[in-house]
Amino acid sequence: MRVREYMAALLAALAFMAPAALRADAIDDNNFCYAQFATGNNEAAIGYCTKAIDSGELSEPDLISALINRGVAYKNVGNLEAAIADYTAALRIAPRDALVYRNRANALREMGDYDAATADIEQSISLDPQSAAAWYVRGAIMEAREDKVSARKFYMTALGLEPDNEAYKDKILGLDAE
Repeated sequence: MRVREYMAALLAALAFMAPAALRADAIDDNNFCYAQFATGNNEAAIGYCTKAIDSGELSEPDLISALINRGVAYKNVGNLEAAIADYTAALRIAPRDALVYRNRANALREMGDYDAATADIEQSISLDPQSAAAWYVRGAIMEAREDKVSARKFYMTALGLEPDNEAYKDKILGLDAE
């Protein structure tokens, strides 16, 4: 009888722990996704993020993170449509996330959809006006529109927020040299 009681208790404990174990696997996949795209292995990142997202086991913050990470990896491999789809899915969950608007604006800019990119970057800036990166993307959108005066103004705003950023300085010097 004791063995049966022990087995029943063990099975009950395993059944209770199963959802947590599945979630831990999804979290691990999400962490692997980030690690892969952070080291430049975007294809592997897409695979891990997809596995984590498809598991259905991520909390909302982890799901948003996975969508953003996969969106960045998709953008890095040139699949802008998939990146935009992931950013849009993340915004359905977190409609006030300035980072997601900024990322989607940058992908839209690369696709040549400057009006949508402008709308998104303006939303990002309204949510986080201290984001130097958002001002930089705003400058890149204006530069793509061939409005170098406005582009320089936005790059200068970015540099004012992050005065030691060499990329911002280089961008301004490049415009000034033209």
